[in-house]
Amino acid sequence: MPQAMEASTSLMPPTPRGISEDLLGEVVREDLCLHDDEIMHIPLRKEAISLVPYLLHKYSSNESVSDTDMLSHIKRDYRRYFPLIIDKASVFMQLLFGIELKEVDPILHTHVLVIVAGITYDGALSDVQGMPKTGLLIIVLCIIFMEGNCATEDAIWHVLNEMEVYSDREHFLYGKPRKLLVEDFVFEQYLKYEQVPGSDPIAYEFRWGPRAYTETTKMKVLEHWAKVSGLDPMAFPTLYEEALQEDQGASTHATASLIEE
Repeated sequence: MPQAMEASTSLMPPTPRGISEDLLGEVVREDLCLHDDEIMHIPLRKEAISLVPYLLHKYSSNESVSDTDMLSHIKRDYRRYFPLIIDKASVFMQLLFGIELKEVDPILHTHVLVIVAGITYDGALSDVQGMPKTGLLIIVLCIIFMEGNCATEDAIWHVLNEMEVYSDREHFLYGKPRKLLVEDFVFEQYLKYEQVPGSDPIAYEFRWGPRAYTETTKMKVLEHWAKVSGLDPMAFPTLYEEALQEDQGASTHATASLIEE
């Protein structure tokens, strides 16, 4: 993993709990199975990863960031690829942390960092403090949706294990993943964790909790997953149709409520 541009190295804020770009790179490359394609060459991907600690600092400080700010953290030789690097850095932020780089001033090219999909909780104060956990939450919500709105605990961990996130291992971003799922996210009412009726041996399953239904929708979760996967939501036709019908039903209900008032 390359260091930040020499002229700006001393200005790079410390990452929470001493998290290094090398370690972030390992997660991006292996844990989340993000590979280079024909356009995003390795040096450009590394430049994108090198922006992540800086963007995390801006998020935790609740500060906006400009294109000029970000450009100063990219090596001079790669600045002509700035749009491509920023796009990739944004995908990393969304997948790892559930944080979106959102432009708020198209003239000054100023951005803010916000939680994706309408979620209001980032879990930054739990376990690995300073590290938003929304990325993991949305992945779990998506798995539940894809599993027919109810996913067994085994199904959840099967997917997370593919991403090198294990129930019995400390994770450098998420701390104790199992605690997050069965305690923190349940306490915050984003997930329901219940015993499967009649299971022997005893097994457990996850469903969306009431706060998840209040703050986000299946369409928002699907759009997020599609975006970080580089796909169109309609690449998942059955899920897209279900999410669309739910959105249309909610819209119809809201319209009817307004008419009654």
